[in-house]
Amino acid sequence: MSAEKFAKIENLLETTGTYWKVNKIPLVANVDGQELHTETFGMFRSDNDRWLGSVGNQYTPMQNVTLAETIVDLADRFHNDVDKLKGGIFGDGQRVFYQLSLKDQEIGPDTLKRNITCLNSHNGSSSIGFGSTNTVISCSNTFHRAMKDLSKFRHTESADARLRLAVAEFQKAMDDDEMLMERFNRFTEVVLDKTILERVISNVFGVDGLNVKESQISTRKKNQISGFETALQKETTSKGGTLWGLFNAVTYYTNHMENSKDTNQHLMYGSGYKKNLKAFNIIDQYENDKRALVFA
Repeated sequence: MSAEKFAKIENLLETTGTYWKVNKIPLVANVDGQELHTETFGMFRSDNDRWLGSVGNQYTPMQNVTLAETIVDLADRFHNDVDKLKGGIFGDGQRVFYQLSLKDQEIGPDTLKRNITCLNSHNGSSSIGFGSTNTVISCSNTFHRAMKDLSKFRHTESADARLRLAVAEFQKAMDDDEMLMERFNRFTEVVLDKTILERVISNVFGVDGLNVKESQISTRKKNQISGFETALQKETTSKGGTLWGLFNAVTYYTNHMENSKDTNQHLMYGSGYKKNLKAFNIIDQYENDKRALVFA
């Protein structure tokens, strides 16, 4: 490994707070003073001994340095597309993520910051996976869309083989992000109406659209709907009364109005992620149906 590459990996680990190993240690049960060995292993950080979770015997950890090396190799391979590297951790390090920034994209009146995100867990909760993460600069609304887990990656020992897998998945993620930008542009061309508004409210918040009676829903639901209506007014005023304005109303709500201890976690795989993805799929299908009618 060259000194330049080593320096890049070291810098990525340091700036993201991931400059530590994860140790897989057998867990022992103490029953009436007698130690009993189990088939369960604990995952612990090497720098502070924090427990990250418990896994089975077959679980293979992917060390941060190994994943960081792959991310650095990707950045070098796609240097014309990738601007910079960043990342971080969730919780005590149960999950880590690295991001490769792409060129900004103009959508209607807005500019989007674009990233391809690689997410890994150290507690057995998920495989390694790439995804598209975009943030609207004007309102700091972030939308993350994950791709299928790259299950083979964790068990691939060869650095060359890992890079081949990563290159293929990274290219898919970039292609997916390009298609997402196309979908966003189409959202700006379709006027928001009562039908799609009711569908989004019904599916995202679990109430009967605009026809719901206040006596039929909980105070919590009332507060959610009220917050969303505020977001809708704000986003449709600044972005227009279009599907793009509607989608941003949802992402504004999940980004800025839902309480969360960790915003990145909330938006990358938590309840905010689920709401955003559900809204996107509903709005995207609606736009597809409207376009199909035009060209029928």
